[in-house]
Parts: sequence; C-alpha cells; structure tokens
Amino acid sequence: MQSTQRKDGKVVAFAQSRSNASKFRHDYPLTNELRNELLGDVYTQFTNFVLREEYMAAQPFLREFMEGYDLEGEKSYALEFNLFWSKVLYTACHHEDLNYIRHFIARNIQQDRQQSPLIYHWLREWEKAVPNFYRIEFKYNHREWLVTNLLTDEIVEVRIQDTYAIPAITGEIVMGTLIPIGNTMYFPIVDFYHFDFSVREEIMVHLQKNYRPYIKESSFYEAFFRILTETLDMEQAMTRGNHRTIAAY
Repeated sequence: MQSTQRKDGKVVAFAQSRSNASKFRHDYPLTNELRNELLGDVYTQFTNFVLREEYMAAQPFLREFMEGYDLEGEKSYALEFNLFWSKVLYTACHHEDLNYIRHFIARNIQQDRQQSPLIYHWLREWEKAVPNFYRIEFKYNHREWLVTNLLTDEIVEVRIQDTYAIPAITGEIVMGTLIPIGNTMYFPIVDFYHFDFSVREEIMVHLQKNYRPYIKESSFYEAFFRILTETLDMEQAMTRGNHRTIAAY
C-alpha cells in the first residue's frame, strides 16, 4: 500500500504496510487497521507472554525497590509495572537467553515473517526502547499529548491506549517507556508513573542538574535507576511535609 499524508505543511510519501516493510519507520503512518492490530492483538499476546514468562521471576527485584516507597493504588501499580518493563528491556539488551522479545518472535511471528514483516520489525523496535522522564507540554485531549524527553529535549506526540490511565496535567513530570506506532507518534507500554504535581519544579531542577552527568559516569540503566530512586525519594519526602532542599539530593 502506498499513499501520502500531509504533515507540518508538507506531503510525506509512505509505504509502510504489512507485506513490504524492510524496517519499522517511526515517521511513516500506518493504516488504522494495521495500527489497531499492533496495539490490539499483537500487543496483548506479546505482553501476556512476557508477564507469564518473567513476572514471578522479577518479584524479588520489584519487592526490593517498591518497599522503599509508601505508595498505594494507581501510583503503586504504575511504578511496579514501569519497573517491570524496564527490567525486561534491560535484560533483553544484556542477556540473549532472556530476550523475551526474540523468544516471542521465534514462537509466534518468525513463521509469518515473509508474509507480515512489519509485525516482526515493530516488535524488534521494543529492543531499542528505554525508560525515561518526560514533561507534559500540551494536551490535545485526554488521550493525545505532546511531551518533552527530559534527557534529549526531543518533543514527541504520545497517544494513551489505556482508557483508565491517570489524566495528565500540563507541566507535570512522568516516567515511562515509549513504543512507536507510526507517524511520529508513540504510546507508553503501561500507564506513566506520574510524579506529584506539587514537586514538579524541584524534580525538574534535579533532572536538569544530574541526569546527563549520571549518564556520562555510568551505563544508561545504572543512571536511570539512580535518578529514579532520587526523584522518588524527593517526592516522598516533600509530599510528607519534610521539605528538604534540592541540595540534599
């Protein structure tokens, strides 16, 4: 299938279809039918597969991290499952035998790769995804936002698939992992972790001051988990009324 779409005042040609993809193009649109298939059946089958294979094995890591924070309800759920997917993607990069993306492809997609290469290439994009911190810049509506990646300063458009996701507030800081869905749009694997709006400025200062230096000092994931721990500590301390200064972090 070939078509065009007007974007930012320009006509962009595209040829991103099920049958003729040589890679998944972040900037090329998908048909509604193909997008719905990726975000429906393929997403559901893949994430259920990973949960069955890895969730129980990840419990010691998740419990150890979560025990340091007094979170309930939606915030607890969002932190736990964003941590889970961060661990899954980290493991996929560093341990081939535990790369559940490739395991799923081998069991479910490989035989159809010649007929449906786009699905294969879309799943391989998950291997490149990493968790990050974002600031909500603009809300088109409840489900479509513009966000700034606070490590790269890139502004991207996000579409929220979960109808029960926590509503965004313009200016707040969130954490999550984005997956491409074509036409320069992305969606979070699970709902973002939303930092308390009242401490957004302090967290923003901390990220601006420390995030890039941490990346230079260590691996990406070491830096990410270090900065995540510090920002969660800040949020807990400040929302409980213990307003330590930013210098303490």
